[in-house]
Amino acid sequence: MDNSDYEILSQLRYNVLSRMRTFVDKNNERFFSEKELLQLYRIEISFLSRNSISRHGLTTNLDKSKKISPTNCMIRLNQKLFEKSYSQYAEFVLFHEYIHCLGNFSHDKKFRQLENLWPRKKQMNIIGRQLTSELQEIKARWAWTCSKCGFVVKRSSRKFRSNYFHKECLGKLKNIPIIHPTSLEH
Repeated sequence: MDNSDYEILSQLRYNVLSRMRTFVDKNNERFFSEKELLQLYRIEISFLSRNSISRHGLTTNLDKSKKISPTNCMIRLNQKLFEKSYSQYAEFVLFHEYIHCLGNFSHDKKFRQLENLWPRKKQMNIIGRQLTSELQEIKARWAWTCSKCGFVVKRSSRKFRSNYFHKECLGKLKNIPIIHPTSLEH
């Protein structure tokens, strides 16, 4: 990572932790203590590999023999999050990963209650689906095409079994290669 990457990640971290300080319950007590926020501030943040399609963020347990905690985790984020159009969503993704680092590793009821503290959560989910679609489009080399209704799912790998069916219309799926134009054809 170069200096500009560190600056971008530092600003993202600052924005998320500042917002987390404002989350209070009905008794005006904060959901996240200053100690927790300081621990989160120290967590290493880096980037996922460029191949990542469906992952927007990932929390890694550094020592598998211990429970996940702010002192035993690392966060990696998809580089696509740092495009201007995804900046607000990037904050939500980091918040999501911070919740994991605080010991909430599964997406259970408690996790979802904390995640719902984030403003405009439903809109964040929509943006997340848009990002996944965009990543799939960029990396797609194969298309699963329904023989009955024409539905298409783009895939990055050829891995395919001949007995796949479209769950909506039960048409048989075919695996078709996607031909991308070369730079000369543009």
